[in-house]
Amino acid sequence: MVNCEVNIRNEFFISALFAENMITTYLSDKLKIKDIVGSKLLGNNDESINFDQKIELLLESEKFSIIDNSKLSVFREIYRELMKTKNAETFEDCFTSSDSNDDFLLILYPQSDLISREEKLTNACLQLIDEVSQLISNFTKKPEIKLRKRIFNLNPNLIGKITFLFTFLFLK
Repeated sequence: MVNCEVNIRNEFFISALFAENMITTYLSDKLKIKDIVGSKLLGNNDESINFDQKIELLLESEKFSIIDNSKLSVFREIYRELMKTKNAETFEDCFTSSDSNDDFLLILYPQSDLISREEKLTNACLQLIDEVSQLISNFTKKPEIKLRKRIFNLNPNLIGKITFLFTFLFLK
C-alpha cells in the first residue's frame, strides 16, 4: 500500500477517535455518568455502545441539517469500510459498500478532472474529516485543537494524560 493511503487511513482513524471521545464525554455529561471508563454504557467493554451507535445518537438529536446528517452518516460508513478493508491495495479499493460512499464524497467535494480518482477521494475524505470534526465540536461544544490545519477536539483531561504519556516515554 502506498504511503498516501496509509496516511489518509491514519488521519481518518485518529479523527474518529477524537470524535468518539468528544461524543462520549458529551453523553457522559448529559447522562451524568462520572466514571466513563467504568461505565457499562460508555466504557470500554463488550456491553458498551460502539462508535456507530454513538454517531446514531447524535443523528437522532435532530439538530443537524440534511447535508450535515449525510456527512456524519457517510463518515460512519467510511469508518466501517476502512475497518473491513485493512488489506486493500489502494485507498480507492477500501470503498466496497453498495452505498457508493465514494461517489457521494466526489459529488459533495468536487475536484479537478486533472487528478486521479485516488487523489480526489483522498482530498474529499480529508475535507469530510475536517467538516465532521467541526460539526461534532459545535454540537458537543468542546474546545478545538488544530493539528496540521485540521481541527480536532480534545477533552482537557485527555490533553494532560497525553502530555504525561509522551513525557514519560521520551524522557525516560
